[in-house]
Amino acid sequence: MSFLSIDHVGVAVTDLEVSVPWWTRFLEKEPFMQGTWIAADVEDYVGKIVGYPNCDMSGAFWALPGGSVLEMLQYHNPPPGRVDMATYNAGNTHLCLETEDIHRDYERMRDHAVFVSPEPVRCAWGRYEGALTCYLRDPDDISIELIQFADGGRPFEVESPFVNPYG
Repeated sequence: MSFLSIDHVGVAVTDLEVSVPWWTRFLEKEPFMQGTWIAADVEDYVGKIVGYPNCDMSGAFWALPGGSVLEMLQYHNPPPGRVDMATYNAGNTHLCLETEDIHRDYERMRDHAVFVSPEPVRCAWGRYEGALTCYLRDPDDISIELIQFADGGRPFEVESPFVNPYG
């Protein structure tokens, strides 16, 4: 395999003026970079990458655990549409973040996010047995999973050929 790491996860949002404060609260840190790319100013290189000629967009970027980045994008041209963000729909993805204290994060975000479950749920079987997990949604209904592993640690670590992010 020639892949080395996950560089970033990109998510399209409706309005960065809503998403940046929400994600800043959720991640408990400010984005390390924000900017706007206007096709005429950047030789439309973004449009060439994403396949939309004359693409104008704004973005905000946060560092994530493990060295990857969350890239939040708001398209201006072409104008964005809406898709059905229900988790069960094909193509829907979610971001799962490990937490040290799922109850703290649940309480911290309770008044700022839509939680799918009424409280963190203990996994009853399989590789995640004993872990606590819950799903929440951001202002654009993007699915986020929080997980607090049981004492055994990360369950798929033995199958991964990559370095344990904990050292």
